[in-house]
Amino acid sequence: MPDFRQTRSSVARWRKILVLSYSKLIELGASNVWVYGSQAMSLYMKRPLASKDLDLLASGTSIAMIKKLSEFLAPVSSNHKKPSWNYLELEHGDFTNPVFQIYLNAEGEKPFVIELFQTYNGHNLRELTPYSTYVSRWENEFQTLTIEAIIGTRLAFRPPERISAFNAQRLNSFLQAVKVDWTQVEQFARTFHLETRIKENLRELGGQKIKIRDSNKLSFL
Repeated sequence: MPDFRQTRSSVARWRKILVLSYSKLIELGASNVWVYGSQAMSLYMKRPLASKDLDLLASGTSIAMIKKLSEFLAPVSSNHKKPSWNYLELEHGDFTNPVFQIYLNAEGEKPFVIELFQTYNGHNLRELTPYSTYVSRWENEFQTLTIEAIIGTRLAFRPPERISAFNAQRLNSFLQAVKVDWTQVEQFARTFHLETRIKENLRELGGQKIKIRDSNKLSFL
């Protein structure tokens, strides 16, 4: 499997892939498609972030859909070849989080992966409905998480990686760019039982003398 950690594509590149992938999944009949990961933050930011991958939550996605999406994305690569894909079942404690991965890695281009998560860390996507919103950007409308839910997901990165210094910097940039209701961040954390992990993550960052802006407003810390 290619190593995508050291390469990040420009906003112009991943934005094109996002628009194409999101609209095609809807057209193919995926039942619930959300913009996730750093792209979810970028939807709210005046200056979007470069990225090594595209994260989407997409339930009701079949192998047949993934094959059709891969064929549809072939013109995006310089070699115009259909990208390869695979399917993984990630384990999150007692939960399974299935994910399809589509690889765009033509020679001479930065490798890029599209990850289509079928659940939110094992939780049915319907459980995210209270934290759903639509954001208009780049002449398209995207379903994504609320600002507060995005913050909750970023604070709750799983071990062993947890929140890197790089991701802490990105989260702080996001927090500076948006208006946050920290009671809603706390509600999201409690809904998905993320309080302990968030406390551990912030404690580890504190050991590196890194602070997350206004995170002290969470009452469970």
